[in-house]
Amino acid sequence: MIIDCHAHIARALTGFWQPLSHGKVQDRGEVRQIFPPSFDPVASPPEVLLGYMDQVGVERAFLVQHHMYGDQNACILEAIERWPDRFSGFAYLGSMGQPEAADQLERLIEAGMTGLKVELQSTRRLRAEFRFDGENEWRVWERLNQLKRPLVLDINGGPLSDLPALQRMLDDLPGIQLLLCHVGGAPGSGWQERALVAKHPRAWVDLAAVPMAYRDEQEYPYPQSQEIARWAVETFGAEKVMWGTDYPPALNYGTYRQLLDFVRVHCTFLNAEQKAAVIGGNAERFLKSVS
Repeated sequence: MIIDCHAHIARALTGFWQPLSHGKVQDRGEVRQIFPPSFDPVASPPEVLLGYMDQVGVERAFLVQHHMYGDQNACILEAIERWPDRFSGFAYLGSMGQPEAADQLERLIEAGMTGLKVELQSTRRLRAEFRFDGENEWRVWERLNQLKRPLVLDINGGPLSDLPALQRMLDDLPGIQLLLCHVGGAPGSGWQERALVAKHPRAWVDLAAVPMAYRDEQEYPYPQSQEIARWAVETFGAEKVMWGTDYPPALNYGTYRQLLDFVRVHCTFLNAEQKAAVIGGNAERFLKSVS
C-alpha cells in the first residue's frame, strides 16, 4: 500500500492565506504563488487530490490542517464520509487556548477524525501564548492520551526551548503516538535538534515538503533532499520514516509522480523492503495502532 501521510484539502481557503487567482494568495500584504497556476479558483478540493492519487497509485492520504488554510474540519469530515477507504483525517483546534478545546477534539474524533494536527507557527500566530505545557494545551494532550489517538505535529521554526515540554508530554502520556512533520523543518536552523524528538519509541518523522526544502537550488530527483531522507533513515531507522508530499504546494516543485518517485525510485540507499515501508507500510502500521 502507498500512503501519502501529509496532504491538504480545502474547498475554500478561510485562514491566513487570502485567495486571489491562479494559485496565488495574499498574506500580510504579500502575494505568493502557493499552489500551481492551474489551481483556479485557489482551493484544494478532495476530488482533485484523488485524481492525482489515482494517477500514480497512491491508495490513501492523511488529511492534515493548519490555519494558513483555515478550519477545514467540515471539509475533511465530508471527505472521510464519502471516501472512507481513501482518507484519514486529523482534527484542527485553532489556537488551542479555548477551555473547551479538549471536548471539541473528542467530538471531532467521534465524528470520524483519526487524531489531531497542530502546526506551531500558525497556532502561535493565532495566539502567541501557546505552550506545550500550558493549562489548556495540556488538557488537550491528556484527552488525546485518554482516547489513544495520534498527534501530527509541525514544529518547523519553533524554538528549541519547546522541546523539553514536548518530550515530557510523550513521556507522561503513553497513549499518544507522534508523527513529526518535515523532519523537524529540514534544512532550517535547528532542524536536527527538533527532529531528534523522533528518537522517542512512540515517535515518527515524515518527509513531506522535503523536495521543496532547497527551493530552486535543486531539480528532480532532489539530491539534497535525498540526503535529508538518508539522515532520517540512518538516525531513526527506515521503520520510523513516512513518505508524504505536502500537497498541493509541493506541486510547484515537481509532479505528484516525481514527489513519490524521489523515494520510490531514487533513494538507492533504501532496499526494496525499506522503500515499501517508507512509502506506505509505516503509515499503515501507524493507522493500525489506533484502530
